[in-house]
Amino acid sequence: MGEERLREIGRELRRLRTAAGLSGVRLAARAGVPQPTVSRVETGQRVSDPEVVLRLFAAFGLEGAEAERLAALVRDAYAETAARRVDAGASFRPGAAVELARSVAAVRVFGALVMPAPLRTAEYVAEAEVAAGGGAADWAALLGDEGRRFTFVVAEAVLRTWPGSGACMAGQFAHVLSVAERPNVRFGVVPGSAGAWPLVPLHGFTVLGDAAVAVETFTRELTLTDTAEVHRYAEIFERYERLAVFGDEARGLVERAAREVEEITRSIQ
Repeated sequence: MGEERLREIGRELRRLRTAAGLSGVRLAARAGVPQPTVSRVETGQRVSDPEVVLRLFAAFGLEGAEAERLAALVRDAYAETAARRVDAGASFRPGAAVELARSVAAVRVFGALVMPAPLRTAEYVAEAEVAAGGGAADWAALLGDEGRRFTFVVAEAVLRTWPGSGACMAGQFAHVLSVAERPNVRFGVVPGSAGAWPLVPLHGFTVLGDAAVAVETFTRELTLTDTAEVHRYAEIFERYERLAVFGDEARGLVERAAREVEEITRSIQ
């Protein structure tokens, strides 16, 4: 669509130039642009700045509705054919994930090594020196909304990795088991014995409906909104979900990890 508009701009410019009896060189001189620019625009090519095209049209002294029509055509064409920025579809705004979660009905969360933000207790957040991903209280409120569905899948390594002294883990395990009992929550664990992963989990992530994916880094929260990326992460989540155990099996893995972590941390104190 944008390319057709560029061709339309070229036809309009050639029509006006021909009607005015101007050569490309004369028009370029009148508009104060290089002569090759006239040829590029007339052949439907995109130039670096739409203001250059507007200067070419302004050289004909057009006024009123005709001038406005051509200006709108240029603006639309250049908006539709704008080069994609390397950061398009990505946001670094803190708290964006929990804000988006308020507007979607389904949230899918995968944890690779660190306890996912929606499951963290305030003590875990303080001990790990990580962000709460929008605030533990914010996520707690969302988890309490039974109209919103949460699916959690965590690698067993998440249950056996603790921050600091590990003193926060007893409360963290109790919180996970409590959340897992909620009617709007499905909680699963990928056992360490699951074997080869279909795709090596490089990091945890949260799929927020079809709207976005949130990924934590050491320094900030990254929110991806590009449709293709969101769909890709959703597919990856489904593959990990198929590896997981749920219900009593998942609860059993959490309870066993809680006992073992308590024994280990007590022995090193």
